[in-house]
Amino acid sequence: MRVLLVALNAKYVHTNLALRYLRAEVRAVYPDVLLREFSINEHLDRIAEEIYEAQADVIGFSCYIWNIKEITALVRQLRPICPEVKFVLGGPEVSFEAKEFLLEHPEVDVLVVGEGEKTFLELLTTWQNGHEPYHVAGLAWIEQGKIVVNPPRRVAPNLNELPLPYTEKEDFTGRLVYIETTRGCPFNCQYCLSATFKGVRFLEPERFRQLFRHLLKNGARTIKFVDRTFNANKRHALEILEIVREESEYHPGAQGIRVHCEMAGDLLDEEWMNYFRNYPRGLIQLEIGVQSTHQPTLEMVSRPQNFEDWKKYVPEMRACGIPLHLDLIAGLPGESWTNFRTSFNEVYLINPDMLQLGFLKVLKGSGLRQQSNQYGLVFIPDPPYTILETPFLSHSEILQLHRIEDLLDKYYNSGKFAHALYEVLKFFTTPFDFYHELAVFWQQKGWFQRQWPGKALFERLWEFIEQRVPNITSPKGVLGEELRDAVRFDYYLWERPNSIPDWLEVCSESEKADQCQTKQEDIRRASYWEKVIPVVQAMDRRQWHRNTAVAYFTSDVLKGGESSRSCWYLFHYQQGNVKAYRYDE
Repeated sequence: MRVLLVALNAKYVHTNLALRYLRAEVRAVYPDVLLREFSINEHLDRIAEEIYEAQADVIGFSCYIWNIKEITALVRQLRPICPEVKFVLGGPEVSFEAKEFLLEHPEVDVLVVGEGEKTFLELLTTWQNGHEPYHVAGLAWIEQGKIVVNPPRRVAPNLNELPLPYTEKEDFTGRLVYIETTRGCPFNCQYCLSATFKGVRFLEPERFRQLFRHLLKNGARTIKFVDRTFNANKRHALEILEIVREESEYHPGAQGIRVHCEMAGDLLDEEWMNYFRNYPRGLIQLEIGVQSTHQPTLEMVSRPQNFEDWKKYVPEMRACGIPLHLDLIAGLPGESWTNFRTSFNEVYLINPDMLQLGFLKVLKGSGLRQQSNQYGLVFIPDPPYTILETPFLSHSEILQLHRIEDLLDKYYNSGKFAHALYEVLKFFTTPFDFYHELAVFWQQKGWFQRQWPGKALFERLWEFIEQRVPNITSPKGVLGEELRDAVRFDYYLWERPNSIPDWLEVCSESEKADQCQTKQEDIRRASYWEKVIPVVQAMDRRQWHRNTAVAYFTSDVLKGGESSRSCWYLFHYQQGNVKAYRYDE
């Protein structure tokens, strides 16, 4: 029996962990198992061609909200030319409302409901023996046009008894590799499918060491834990991170490793902070789901937390060199525009490295899906089931939040406008008000309908500033000049500019443009840089000129407005990085 497992990932760089578990589980019994990974951005005809030519007896797909449309289209396309093939779908998108799914998609043979390692192996064995899978728990299937839903699988697999998912020789260079050390979650969040499973199961740390070591040997450098709450058990989490540290230090050529963990902020404490202080900088990246700071909403979705209690740890984590992503969910029940504005501002003001503004997905099987009528949730009926409207948040307001999300990603999350945003926010009551007004301005200009290159975003921002910020063009507007300096500084940090637009050009009041250019060249050639930037000694004059830029500022941007003294900065561009150095004569 030949088995083909197919993943349609959201991006090419992603990897599918679930199918690797299935492959490892069934290979001992059915060695002819193939795994093929594609991207939802590839042409379906080409994917169907490769699937067909594999000549498999059983084809299994891993289904999620981001790929279910493409998968069902593939099965419909393949069914007429593969009449004897068994098509099996599994994953969270088909594990709930299975009967309804099969009614809509009769071309599918079987759905695996819930965790599939044991179920899939039993299914293959049943077919191999020439029987129908009446006694295989955790299935929904079609027999002669009739839908059969078997009892659920009662006993969840012990993670330590499952074969390791990564044992094959694969090249993970440049890929995002997923790994898990727990299944389940201690919380009961009603927007999340983890709430449908009780308890948390743990992978033994030494088994994780085997996995991690194998991944490093095969080129993995970006690794994401899919554990719903990585710090659900502190002792376990600390043991796993110690192994990450040990293996990263031991493995030759393992520079650039970063692991991504999703933690619960309310489970952090001083012991965690003490641990982070001594952890290698840049090795770990954290994501914390705040979701909302509106307590009535948190109670409705069964996610009690006190943001005020744990937000104090955020600055310290950042000081430890830990990039921190914080998440918000718009459209949760009970949260109005005003409430969400408060949530946004409270999270924004603690300055995370990334603020991810997501929108509620009313997922099949979730508590909110079951209570959607009670809460008045209106959502897209097809995947990904995104919220459209609630009694507290109109559809127009949600559309505006989508625009704010777009600009938040372009300006804040890109990390390219840090100094400009710091200065421009001084002219607005709150950060949310700035992004809201900027989004209104973009919508009026029709800019959301276009793709903008990076530097064009500076022009769009400056056009908004000129209209919104008073006296910005006045030479006596001190705050305005600091803002212009900040925008120029970020402009130079983006990449070495061939020219500076007129609206950003500034020169010393005592110098004309040609004198300013002469001053720039004098600064670039100064022997001062041989001490500050030692690599200059290995460059000839042309190389040095090509990799540097010099600019005048009316105030010192890096001092955050503490000094109004004018100054010159040299920007050094090398191998995709840029550093700014103040010139002290």
